[in-house]
Amino acid sequence: MKAGAEEVCDHLQQLKQQFANPDATYRPQPFWFLNHALEKTELESQIQSMYEAGVGGVVLHARHGMLIPYLSPEFMDVLEFCTAECKKRNMIVWLYDEENWPSGTLGGRLTREQPEYRMRYLRIEEKRYVRDAPQESLKLDFASHDHNELIAILAYRAVNRNGEWLLHDEPENITHCWGEEWSPGHAHDSYIVLACWSCEIAEGITFAKGYYLDTLNPEAVQSFIRMSYEPFLALKSYYGSTIQGVFTDEPGLMIHDGFVGVEAIRTAVHDVEATLPGLVFAWTEGMAERYQRDNGYDLIPRLGALLYPMADGSRSARQQYYDTITRWYVDGYHAAIRTWCEQSGLLYIGHTLEEPVWGQARSQGNQTRVLQQFHYAGVDYLTPGIGSKANPHRIVSVKTAASVAQLHRKERVICEAFGASGHGYSMRQRRLDANFMAFLGVNLFIPHAFYYSFAGYRKTDFPPTEFKHAPHWLHYRAFADYIGRLSLLGAKGKRTPEVLLLSPIHTVYETMFTSGEANMQPSSDVLFSLLSDRLLRSSIDYDYVDECQLREALLVEGEGLQFDGHGHGYSILVMPEIEVMSRDVAARLVSFVNQGGTLIAIGTIPQHSESLRHDPVLLKDIQQLFGTDPPHGKLRAVGKGHSLFYSMDDAVHQGGQSQRLDQLEAFCIQLGELIREPPVIRWDWIEGQSDDLISVERRIGNLVYVWLMNWSEHSVTIKLICDEKKGHLEEWELENGRVCSIDAESFLSFVPGELCVLSVSPQESSSFPQERTDHAEYIEQACLGDKSFSTNVVEVILDEQWGFRTAGPNVLLLDQWHVTLNDRHSRMNATMPGQVNTYRTTFGMTPKLIERLQSPRGSDRSGKAGEESWGRVELLLDDVDQNIPSHIGFLQRRRNLEIFVNGVRQEALRHSSWQDGDYDSVDLTPHLLAGENELEILTVSLLEPMPAISFPAFLIGPFAIENDTTLNTDVEQWGGCWNTAGYPYYSGTGVYSQQVDLSNINLAANEELWLVAEDIRETASLYVNDIEAGIRLWPPYQWNITPYIQEGLNEMNLHAANTLENLYGKSALTSGINGQVRLIRRTRRTSQTQHHNKS
Repeated sequence: MKAGAEEVCDHLQQLKQQFANPDATYRPQPFWFLNHALEKTELESQIQSMYEAGVGGVVLHARHGMLIPYLSPEFMDVLEFCTAECKKRNMIVWLYDEENWPSGTLGGRLTREQPEYRMRYLRIEEKRYVRDAPQESLKLDFASHDHNELIAILAYRAVNRNGEWLLHDEPENITHCWGEEWSPGHAHDSYIVLACWSCEIAEGITFAKGYYLDTLNPEAVQSFIRMSYEPFLALKSYYGSTIQGVFTDEPGLMIHDGFVGVEAIRTAVHDVEATLPGLVFAWTEGMAERYQRDNGYDLIPRLGALLYPMADGSRSARQQYYDTITRWYVDGYHAAIRTWCEQSGLLYIGHTLEEPVWGQARSQGNQTRVLQQFHYAGVDYLTPGIGSKANPHRIVSVKTAASVAQLHRKERVICEAFGASGHGYSMRQRRLDANFMAFLGVNLFIPHAFYYSFAGYRKTDFPPTEFKHAPHWLHYRAFADYIGRLSLLGAKGKRTPEVLLLSPIHTVYETMFTSGEANMQPSSDVLFSLLSDRLLRSSIDYDYVDECQLREALLVEGEGLQFDGHGHGYSILVMPEIEVMSRDVAARLVSFVNQGGTLIAIGTIPQHSESLRHDPVLLKDIQQLFGTDPPHGKLRAVGKGHSLFYSMDDAVHQGGQSQRLDQLEAFCIQLGELIREPPVIRWDWIEGQSDDLISVERRIGNLVYVWLMNWSEHSVTIKLICDEKKGHLEEWELENGRVCSIDAESFLSFVPGELCVLSVSPQESSSFPQERTDHAEYIEQACLGDKSFSTNVVEVILDEQWGFRTAGPNVLLLDQWHVTLNDRHSRMNATMPGQVNTYRTTFGMTPKLIERLQSPRGSDRSGKAGEESWGRVELLLDDVDQNIPSHIGFLQRRRNLEIFVNGVRQEALRHSSWQDGDYDSVDLTPHLLAGENELEILTVSLLEPMPAISFPAFLIGPFAIENDTTLNTDVEQWGGCWNTAGYPYYSGTGVYSQQVDLSNINLAANEELWLVAEDIRETASLYVNDIEAGIRLWPPYQWNITPYIQEGLNEMNLHAANTLENLYGKSALTSGINGQVRLIRRTRRTSQTQHHNKS
């Protein structure tokens, strides 16, 4: 026993050491956009910068703007070089299987060279012949379109029952009547006539006019593997060590147009709204013959079942269609690539198109079956935010991946995170999103993205950047550490939920098209998402499960369903508005309940099987479980278990609760009473509402780790309830890596988006009371401040005026020009041959600024951007190529782009040291004048393509901006945000300085002095007497400065960094110190178990 205890202690100590400094495998491993001319010196420099900032690895991602051919010898040399450099630093490398995305075309080359492998859709358009209507015949004038092959024209007898059209089987094939008038043989019947086409996907659906790959065709996928994966064998010596695997990105059996819609889009120059008539479905070359071989019947006469229910109640055609295309896609694409990776010693990772379930059905067939193929289940999380109570759209995709990982014992859940959130995406927003992803199960973050270059359009490639261009980069190490700790605890921790939610995918198949029209929000899909949210709000942990997983689960009497060798069992299965269920699954659920499980149906009870509407075989099992007319909300004993039907009918809910949201909240209360294991900790609410704080438990060894997250938009405070003699709690502080004991009755305060992890021994969990009550008497004490202190006394309110400077040059945005095309009066005329276009603008310079620039200090322009000695005004141009045009330009000694300031021709552009090395700059200082200055940029065509100014230009230098365009000397004193002090476009670090006299402050042994800022936008580091006191990436902005202060005067330097939105988004966002800054004396509690403060 002693040896076992020592082993547990050793494991815990190792975990704490990893938590302090996580290994590379837990750290961010971003998409690194290789998007320009790739120079080895710059590649090495960027890898070193990442390494120093705590980045654990990279995904080598060929991206828009790359100037060498994809998979060329030059490109492969770059991959080998980067891999070798990462190996030197013990960083991880992932290969990326495509040029840009989605995976499958090699930047369009595969599908251009091998047109037989282009994706195809089934396009169905219809006409109706309705009895009793004034028509004797139907004109079958279905139009023919390029790259569309007519499969068949089918005439189905149809009947309208209760407003829904149903089709009879065995349609009449009237393809031979195409283009003619057709009269039905039975005029007293109604007919729905469907023209079915095999439709090649549009040329422009992917980049480089690349069509998309037929992922249902195994030969097409093998061609993709040969062309995309086999070239990577040149790096085989790194496989399984530095190179961990390959990332595939957003493949699908239908691609983006099929994921978001149902139409065959044909956007064209002369008709941007062009769309082919009808609705589209997944298809492949030779599908009819292959389908018949696999399923034993002809699919063509049954195509109408994809759009309409069948009059005889048969459902097998639609269900089997989706089962078949899913199998072909999973086996042909994902299993094939997984096999290649396994044979090469690599992991297969990536993500697809994920949410909602409707979209999963369209683009993936069955997302669970797809994710089973990945070694690490994957998802993407693009755009900011976590959804809302009314629209919880962020949960299903992440939870689906996390559930597959949980049920199949996959070590990691990856997430392509943060992309498409904009240049203004702040660290506080990143914390919210990262915390939520990790709470749901993500434990390997792949930030989107690190940009090799930001030149030209590259900066518009779904920003933000996480990398060196961003003002937060100096503070990124703290964020990388934070992500590493989140991922470590998430990967090591194992959840033990009791609840399973059955995926409504088979019900969605049946309800996504009714009466020939698309239903893009099936009620089961909507309910599934809302219920997922309400369970989180109720802190009820759960996983999703698919029918295919239920078939493989082990049924253990008294324990429930176990998966993939887990000893952990799920005792409760919830069916959210499940209408369709396979017969064998229903029979298995009878056994589940009889052996002690609890089965809950919400909204409806399954009535239809995968093959038949109102299937008597299915209904027999369902009635055995629920009876013929189950009452609402009543547990029904069945064998050793129970069933429960929870109605969503407004009439059965008391108090006029007519909103589905309220009904689901009430359901979660009832469900909570069925959970066998109570939470290991409880708390009283001091500030906030019951669903503001969500919690989940994970186990590592013999400890339970409770994750508490404030996902609301306001602060939350709770008071833990624990028997201090028996309970021992520790907080694993994500921001600094410390693990500290906390009081059994601690107050915990959470700012919006904050996540806290507490650990407790399982045997101590019984000491926690189960009640939650409100105690108003705690409010005053709790609101005083940090949980570890009994008192907080404001000693000093710092002066509103700070010494201020920017760490880099200020910026004047030049985005409005007076343009003269074919300027016959330009500074350098070109009339024959060639042409000159002139871009003109003006800006002001104050005499004071001119005087400073001309002073000895100001004229020292040897410094680089970002240095304090910056004393010049430069013009920055983005995405221009200044050169000497051949022949005429050479003979006339003219450049294709000339710059004049106040009529003086400027020197040639040079690479800039500001923001991006691919920007170009020229020093304008010698020719600037007090008053108005005229800037002209001449673009010159000498029988060559005309260059252009396509992106905003910038003036940078030591100035502040007045009246929009006048440059004055920079500000030396300022109180508050710099965007209102003459730095509206400045994205970077602002340095605030202030001396504070602490002569009258004497601290007792149990007292500390803290600097607390009301708000800072966005990240900040504090220096006290030139010693760094810590970094704050997000609220609360507070630092313990006790170790750094001295008697008398103390120098406070606060370095604040904003976002790139001010510079590239042209929005003067609040930047820097935003509110009051105070020094606060805090008295630490005398308890032996003190909680360490965040700093």
